[in-house]
Amino acid sequence: MSLKRASVKCRLSYILLAVLAGVILLAVCAVGELREHLGEITEYKGKQAATEIITAAVEKTVYRSCDSELYSMMTDESGNVISVSLDTAKANCMKNLLTGEIEKSIEELGDEGINIPLGTLLGIPLFTGKGSSLELGIQQLGAVRSDFSSKLESAGINQTRLTVYVTVTVEIRAILPNGHKDITVSEEQIINDSLIVGDIPQYYRVN
Repeated sequence: MSLKRASVKCRLSYILLAVLAGVILLAVCAVGELREHLGEITEYKGKQAATEIITAAVEKTVYRSCDSELYSMMTDESGNVISVSLDTAKANCMKNLLTGEIEKSIEELGDEGINIPLGTLLGIPLFTGKGSSLELGIQQLGAVRSDFSSKLESAGINQTRLTVYVTVTVEIRAILPNGHKDITVSEEQIINDSLIVGDIPQYYRVN
């Protein structure tokens, strides 16, 4: 009987060890999935926050801009525009205002952090947005970059549409429990859209 009992105990031990190994394996896989999911959600949330910051900053900057006319135009005797060029001084003024607005907003975002509900990390739609939140810190990486560009296109008889854009690039770092996630966001916004008299000018420099 003692040998039979010992054999049963031995088999039970093997079964328990197998179950324990399976549980540990599942836990490791689950942690790996959560880490990957956390990185994906953090990138999405970070890009969303940065895009909102850029959009709001551009709107505020255009409203407060040193001068809404970023370009200068030369006309012929008939009043038709023959050349368009970017006014560097006004463009630099707008860049400085824009950079200041964005950096201020990123600093505020860093104080508030990005909150991700724990239910969202499970990847189950039923629990999305529920549960306690995991708060992640945000830091700005490098300088905010802004570049102007433009498009000139015909808008009918003797009219040309001039659209001026600004492309803003922001780099931020989200601090995760197991490291960090670097996020780059580049957003193009229209800052001026107007009609000018005449065909498309032969010379223009607005970028």
